[in-house]
Amino acid sequence: MGAADQTAGRHPESSGASRVIRVIIILFCLEIGLILLLLPWTLLWDNNFFFSLAPEWNQFWLNFYARGAVSGLGVINLWIAATEALRLAR
Repeated sequence: MGAADQTAGRHPESSGASRVIRVIIILFCLEIGLILLLLPWTLLWDNNFFFSLAPEWNQFWLNFYARGAVSGLGVINLWIAATEALRLAR
């Protein structure tokens, strides 16, 4: 049996490079999720540079529903990170 025969039966996600990529994706989703979850409720959100570019949108972005929607995207990213971490652990 050659080396090609032995690696043909492996799953593609078992390679080292694939694990590194999955860890990077998990960390990226975790970071983005935490930022999107917490940032809309800080003073940084209220006083950012982009609000001065389109002042007519200020009332929309300062609305609690818009903040909740952005935080909801953060929760989705955290969910993705958690499920990927569980898949990697298996």
